[in-house]
Amino acid sequence: MQLHFIGTGSILSTQMSASALVDNKLLIDAPNGAMKAMWRDHLDPATIDLCLITHFHADHFFDIVFLFLEQGLRRPRDSDLILIGLTGFQERVEQLFELAYPDTWPGMKAKTRPRFIEFDQSGGEWSGNGYTIRATATQHTVPSLGYLITDEAGTRLGYTGDTVYCPAVEDLARDSSALVLDTSFHHSRAGHMGLDDVEALAGRWPHLPLLTTHRDDDVNTSSRSTVLFPTDGDIFQLNPDGLAPDQREGNRPS
Repeated sequence: MQLHFIGTGSILSTQMSASALVDNKLLIDAPNGAMKAMWRDHLDPATIDLCLITHFHADHFFDIVFLFLEQGLRRPRDSDLILIGLTGFQERVEQLFELAYPDTWPGMKAKTRPRFIEFDQSGGEWSGNGYTIRATATQHTVPSLGYLITDEAGTRLGYTGDTVYCPAVEDLARDSSALVLDTSFHHSRAGHMGLDDVEALAGRWPHLPLLTTHRDDDVNTSSRSTVLFPTDGDIFQLNPDGLAPDQREGNRPS
């Protein structure tokens, strides 16, 4: 499994807002500027077949309109675009389109073939396109989901989305080959985990790679060797046992 960080920042950081791409086809969150950031990393948004949204805050969701435009304006899809998120996902997309480009949604829908998979706060599971996706409720300032993404080789990527430390985070740590975590601050506050939470998790799961994201600029180092600090554009290769050899620092696209 290839994990490409499109953005690793929080709202006020100099890095792009947190987003990640798996195997060049599964996008996790679509924050402001994500499509432009993909192009800068030599990635074509038209290759995205699945999009997972953790919650509906703008810095995780508002570029969804441009994901549709990148696909629908270039060439009609010949397969469904799978969109997974909380209940109300489809309705919110339609509302955004009406605000952004009035009266264009019916035509864009026909070209992009969206199929919405919606979960309430009890979570759920979906399988297809080579993955099993497990959604589980996390604890943010609004309803939010974390995800466990398992590929056909058995690699398991956990992604918390925005959350404080909660049982769902511990469950993801238990079940993941590698875990991407909200690490917004040095100490937990305002619906987000802190580096102190992540380092405590590293103590309980000493062999699990913990990839921090959604970070303020001053959250950039740890004494824990398994706590990593990707920056925008970093690429990691994962396998069922964790990071592939020589992947502690990731790689940048050429």
